[in-house]
Amino acid sequence: MKFEAHGSFDFSIKGEIFIIRFFHKWNLEGAKAFFTQYKELIRHCNFKKFGVLSDLKQFEGGTPDAIEFFEGISTWAQENGQVARALILDSGLKEFTIHQIDKGKKRFHIRAFSDEAEALVWFESLGLAVS
Repeated sequence: MKFEAHGSFDFSIKGEIFIIRFFHKWNLEGAKAFFTQYKELIRHCNFKKFGVLSDLKQFEGGTPDAIEFFEGISTWAQENGQVARALILDSGLKEFTIHQIDKGKKRFHIRAFSDEAEALVWFESLGLAVS
């Protein structure tokens, strides 16, 4: 049975930073639709290294299979040049949940922030272009 995709997002780019805003509740179909567009964007930009700023203030969670699928996206992104991820969060519970996904995995630099400006300063400190 095929389900309708749930969850929405938008992309923008500042220097070597992909800014992704996530909205609503997600299911596996929504995660797969996101990944298709995300891969195309990364391949099109062809950065040697990049950071991702994930704005999760309006993210309402996801089904277990969608969350598991997102773990695979992180692995693919690291293999294709991602060196850092900044999370913009409005809740300690969201931060705990997101960090549980990456717990025990050797990944890129990851840090949570309350606003985009702080995150961009951090990316710059890591040697990534932000404009």
